[in-house]
Amino acid sequence: MADRIPHPTRGPASYRRFAGLFIRRMLPALLLACLTLFAPSPVHAAEGAQAAPAATTTLSAEQAQELISVLSNDAQRQQFLTTLQNLTQAKAQTKHTSIIDLARENITLFGNRALQQLRILHQNIIDFGAIAPWVHALIYDAALQTSIAHIALRVIIMLVCSYLLFFGVRIVLRPLYQRISNMAKRHDHMVFQREAEKLRHARTEATEAVADTARTAATHHDEHIKEDTAAAQASLQDSLRHQGALTQLMLCLRRAPYTLTCALLELVTIFTFPLIALLMGILDPTTSPQAGHAIWSISWLIGIGLGVWTLVLRIFLAPQTPWLRLSILRDSSSTFIFRYFRQIGVILAWGFSLLAVLHSMAMPSAVSNGLQKLLLLVVHLFLAIMIIRSRKRVQHACQHIGANNRRLQSIMALFAGSWWVVALFFDLALWLVWAADISGGYQLILQIFVRTLVALVAVRVISILFYGGLERFMRALDNWNLNEETLFRIRRYYPAATTVIRIIVAVLTVLALALAWGAPVYILFGHGTLGPRIFQAAVTILLALIIGILAWEVANVTIEHHIRRLGEQDNKDVKIRIARLQTLTPMFRILFLLVLAVIIGLTVLSQLGIDTGPLIASASIFGVALGFGSQKLVQDFISGIFLLLENALTVGDSVTLNGTYGVIERLSLRSVHVRANDGSMNIFSFSSLNQVTNYNRDFSRAMILATVDIDSDTDQVADILVEIGKEMRHEAPYKDLILADFDLWGVSAIGESSVSVKGVYPTTNAGRWTVEWEFNRRMKKRFEKAGIQYPRDVVDIQGPALERFINNKGAAQAAAEQGKA
Repeated sequence: MADRIPHPTRGPASYRRFAGLFIRRMLPALLLACLTLFAPSPVHAAEGAQAAPAATTTLSAEQAQELISVLSNDAQRQQFLTTLQNLTQAKAQTKHTSIIDLARENITLFGNRALQQLRILHQNIIDFGAIAPWVHALIYDAALQTSIAHIALRVIIMLVCSYLLFFGVRIVLRPLYQRISNMAKRHDHMVFQREAEKLRHARTEATEAVADTARTAATHHDEHIKEDTAAAQASLQDSLRHQGALTQLMLCLRRAPYTLTCALLELVTIFTFPLIALLMGILDPTTSPQAGHAIWSISWLIGIGLGVWTLVLRIFLAPQTPWLRLSILRDSSSTFIFRYFRQIGVILAWGFSLLAVLHSMAMPSAVSNGLQKLLLLVVHLFLAIMIIRSRKRVQHACQHIGANNRRLQSIMALFAGSWWVVALFFDLALWLVWAADISGGYQLILQIFVRTLVALVAVRVISILFYGGLERFMRALDNWNLNEETLFRIRRYYPAATTVIRIIVAVLTVLALALAWGAPVYILFGHGTLGPRIFQAAVTILLALIIGILAWEVANVTIEHHIRRLGEQDNKDVKIRIARLQTLTPMFRILFLLVLAVIIGLTVLSQLGIDTGPLIASASIFGVALGFGSQKLVQDFISGIFLLLENALTVGDSVTLNGTYGVIERLSLRSVHVRANDGSMNIFSFSSLNQVTNYNRDFSRAMILATVDIDSDTDQVADILVEIGKEMRHEAPYKDLILADFDLWGVSAIGESSVSVKGVYPTTNAGRWTVEWEFNRRMKKRFEKAGIQYPRDVVDIQGPALERFINNKGAAQAAAEQGKA
């Protein structure tokens, strides 16, 4: 059992668990830490709290003069102070003390402050208040409409002409580009085959050298040679790995001429955008500075910027043409990186171009700044998506590095599990600092990150101590000489204990992060605040649960130990006591569990600040009403308790209840279930049992009754009964069922045509019917052999009835003769 309990281990698995815990706690921690950058200082909050009531409070000259007179008089001033103190005490006494009320107040306060921070964040980052005047001017200002139409028309012409020329140049240069690409593909294949052949040849030679060394070591049985062989094997693997990496690097360098030639061809198409912008500036006689600014912004951002960015990505990634790729990345990784980085470039180029065009259309600077921040937010969110989707790729790369280098295995496991959390934090935090224009924000980001990391490591150490202590306790149970049942009972609470430790660690994590972020945690633990109340309530509830569990387990272990100790005694009375205890134990467990549940429930409610007095009063009233409405149920329950305590009924007893014979199969709190001989199940409530006949107490008696003809010899009948009793007393099937010799009682009844001889055979409870049925079978056989007759029915006919019988018989004979004639 102890082997199934998880325990902390060292090695890569422990680092992976640490990384998983680091991820689950650090991700929400670092993301929430971004919002704390905008939290106002307590001084500003206090000033705002003081300024609000000050703005709404007014004091007239008469009230001020009256206040001065009161403060000048010592007696009146003391009376005034006493009044204020009484008001303060009264307010404190009438204040809600429920933990639920305190939590609701704190949550409301936190929500209000969070909304306030969101408003401040919205005002600092995005301010679209100036867009309404611009839209109004756009609708009603004809000159502005003409300027915007002038700029938009030239922008559209510039884009159409630039893309037509761009695709036209690409079509013209495509054959040359394709020819160079095919040459690069053939050259790459040839170089790859040659380098692969060299690598295989080097591997073969090194492998043969190692094999010769191994054979020499096996022949001479030299330990030093064996160690040299192992070292040579490891050196061979490292050498081959380095040769493979060097081969890939040289292969990439030999692609450079073809790649750069294709890049020059791509560079020609990029300059189509500034060429069209230059031609429009020369050929357009009605151009304006705003239109020229918009056109050149598009040419530089979309044409040059996006084109050069895409060209650089194609040089180093080349997702569809790996023979032109100047990197050793795989095809899937190159495609993944190229797709995301190119989309980021498209978003930036087109977004800033649109902002430049809108700025040329006299859009207010505040609106342009807000749109610029939203554009960069989209970019950062796109980067976040890229980071999240690249987790498995980075994890596989880290596993590959760790497999090649054992020293870096644990570090790579930790890095693979936590790098993306740190990347997400810095991705969003950097945007927030830039967008909100926070002074010293970048330094604050680094400080928050370092403090968060330290806090999580400290909490991790505490959690290791808690879990390690619990597991050491579980393992130490094997040395305490406890029986298996007690060990099983204790180990059942291992999952619950781990859950409690997990909750404690989570609370400590929240407090540690709050301290790391500089939150005023001390406010929560002042006098009359929520912190002490929660701590006190949690400790009290936990102690109540522990005490309740201990009481429950001690009671169960005590009962079962008592039953087990009684079971070691081979005594019939003890077995009866065990059966009675096993019957009563479920009822007492239910009652005890109900009592514990009520006590613990009232403790929990009282710690939550709920007044349990009305609940107890309501429960009392409900109990009285339930007692009146369920008198029959209560009567059944009480009658059953006394019947069981008196050992009147036990499961397995053969009984006759209210005239019904059967075997008891089940006893509940209010009824007994009896299986009759015909298979029917009879259920009797305890209060309805007027007469209980139990055939399974101490011993039984097989009742032997021999009723014979009145002319039989009763001495002969008695001798036969005694003889049968002596025979069965010593026979194997019946000697264990018979407790004593046959006891002949004598003649018990004399009738008109019969005489009865009675006797008893003391038997066990289980052997009564077996002995009685076998005795009756043998008695019939002996009576037939001895010629003893059983009594016959005698009809006594006298007077007129005899005459009618004779006449009827004569008439019947005459009719029979006439019929024959």
